[in-house]
Amino acid sequence: LLLLISSKMLLCLTLQWIISSLNECPAECSCPPSPPACARGVSWVLDHCGCCKVCAKQFNEDCSATEPCDHIKGLRCHLGAGGDPHRGLCRAEALGLPCEFNGRMYQHGEHFQPNCQHQCTCMNRVVGCMPLCPHQVPLPDWRCSRPHLRQPEGTCCEEWVCEDDNHITPSEAAQREDFQSCYPHSSSWSECSVTCGMGLSSRVTRHNPQCQPIKQIRLCQIRPCEQLPATVKVRKGKKCQRMTQSQDPVSLTFAGCSTAPLHWLRSCGTCADGRCCMPSRTRTVRMQFHCPNGEDFYQNVMWIHRCKCSDNCQIDRLLSVYNDIHIFTH
Repeated sequence: LLLLISSKMLLCLTLQWIISSLNECPAECSCPPSPPACARGVSWVLDHCGCCKVCAKQFNEDCSATEPCDHIKGLRCHLGAGGDPHRGLCRAEALGLPCEFNGRMYQHGEHFQPNCQHQCTCMNRVVGCMPLCPHQVPLPDWRCSRPHLRQPEGTCCEEWVCEDDNHITPSEAAQREDFQSCYPHSSSWSECSVTCGMGLSSRVTRHNPQCQPIKQIRLCQIRPCEQLPATVKVRKGKKCQRMTQSQDPVSLTFAGCSTAPLHWLRSCGTCADGRCCMPSRTRTVRMQFHCPNGEDFYQNVMWIHRCKCSDNCQIDRLLSVYNDIHIFTH
């Protein structure tokens, strides 16, 4: 009985809040020239009038009519915090499952920093992380002959340090001219950071007007996590099933956003002799992702053409923290 009464009271407070908020909305929208700059991993959402983009409030943060919660992460404003009927806390809208990460439990919708280099979010038993340090880090200056990647004291992100007598000597004009006429070259893409689900792959390329070495990132998925090697049936008389294809066209999902066109996705299968089935031939395609809040973005994605059985089954587990949370900058 008490639970029923409290539920009705919460519903009444919510209705009053919505009505009073709508009454405060202007007849015509008037927004700043550009949306505000949000912290990494924080999305834009429309304000209570449906006019202007604002930074969404995150799990356990204060919220109100003018400070909406991040609906992309399944959060909504629970009013009545501290006895104020017009303010509340952002809580999970659905009863999602908690997550376990490094021996600690986190609630659905909660975001946390396991270290100074990553920010993670628990979303229904799945932990997705994004880097707080820049991904597209140029290689060391070409004039430095002994570069080292180090973490300076008192900082978190690694930086290139030149150990050529503690300074970089000025270049000759001829050397600069020779460098700028360099041959555009790209390295091979690295292995996907995870063996199932959405991960990241990287490479270094000089394909840019400055001919500078730049690190590029693309999304990759060797296989869906529902299609683990143990669940793939190998045909009788065969040692492996290298390639599988989705039974129906599906959309790729990343950071709560999905591709509008459906695709017949190819995945790597399994090897019956204990080896790992990994991509051997891929290409990079640029796909458009549509988000629930109306935002669109483009992202490079790995497209699998061929897989093979390999004895090299080692994946850098340090990269596995990159999952399905936004890594692009608004």
